[in-house]
Amino acid sequence: MAETSAAVDRASADIPLTRSARDILELAVEAASHRNTTEATPTDVLRSLLGIPGTLATEAMRALGVDPVAVATKLGADGEAPALPLPLRQLVVNANREAQVLGHHQVDSIHLLLALMYTDARPTAAILQSSGLTLYDVRRQLQTGATTASSDRSLRRRPLPRLGPVLGVSPIFIALVVLTAATAIGLFFDLLPGADNFLTLAFVVGGWVISVCVHEFGHAAVAYLGGDRDVAASGYLTLNPLKYTNVLMSIVFPVFALLLGGYALPGGAVFVNWAALRSKSWDSLVSLAGPATNALFALVIAAVFWLALHLQWITIANVNFFGALALLGFFEVFATLLNLVPIPPLDGFGIMRPWLPWSVQASAARFGMAGYLLIFFLLFYVRPVAGAIIDLVSAITTLLGIHPFFVTLGDQNMRFR
Repeated sequence: MAETSAAVDRASADIPLTRSARDILELAVEAASHRNTTEATPTDVLRSLLGIPGTLATEAMRALGVDPVAVATKLGADGEAPALPLPLRQLVVNANREAQVLGHHQVDSIHLLLALMYTDARPTAAILQSSGLTLYDVRRQLQTGATTASSDRSLRRRPLPRLGPVLGVSPIFIALVVLTAATAIGLFFDLLPGADNFLTLAFVVGGWVISVCVHEFGHAAVAYLGGDRDVAASGYLTLNPLKYTNVLMSIVFPVFALLLGGYALPGGAVFVNWAALRSKSWDSLVSLAGPATNALFALVIAAVFWLALHLQWITIANVNFFGALALLGFFEVFATLLNLVPIPPLDGFGIMRPWLPWSVQASAARFGMAGYLLIFFLLFYVRPVAGAIIDLVSAITTLLGIHPFFVTLGDQNMRFR
């Protein structure tokens, strides 16, 4: 099965396939393997296409008065080596050409059928033409037929690209996760008595930097799905903290804010080619993806506390671990709310920006880092504002099931009080 899938991947490299088309090609490759060859031929593909009922290709054939079963009988016995074989890759390229001509973004069974009628696929072309099919009739049926027009419209919608081939995990991120996990284990099992303050500091800072990486990864992943391919080339899909713009402003400065004031300020950033995105909705989703990851971190931490309380995991020995975890959860809630503030350059404004008039967007762009500095000033120098935000974050954290006692304990341990 793995060899079959690999053969189809080679034949369809850089060409998106629907599930139906992939099933047909995999069956064709398996048929070829029964002849002790890895190269499927047009005859193999046509036999596989005709053998799967309910595909767009067979629906089009029936609508044109051609019985797929009758066509299959003209192919000869299964296992017979067809003459003048055409490379499977070339057949898929021909099918993709048909898809592009029709304005489709994926190769489906109908495009394989059309490619099987090309002159370079001579055996299958002769059989299909003798059965009464022509390229023109199949194309017209696809676009105007009552049973196929909706599929035509569906194929015109651009599919999401696959993230898998462009994803990676930086060794730096892996090392960060390992070190943070090690501090968590040390705290939970009280492996280093007397070092709880240091371990709490290392765990919270490590966990926060991890969440910053995932936050920016969220922006980049949604941007890639939305049409911006540059984020992959920039290394934003590797979770490498060094890729998220200026290390000083993106990592060091927020960590210092975390240590000095206990404020989870926005960290890294990714450069997105907004013009490459599919729509305004995708534009907003790119900005929303970052805070959504912080909210997800907070919910996961809340789930751990729910389990810990119901299963009675919390003991005197591991209470400092839960204090550190609670403080990290507090910071995640703080970051979620802060990032949703609708001022540039925060994500809250980014969510609104595509829907605002161009004049407003242009004016906001001139603010640059002013909004960031404004937030910093309000938090560190305007106590009523900072107090109101802390109270709101505390209320939400408590509502999630993370008791203020643990947050306070974690804060005291991190600051060596």
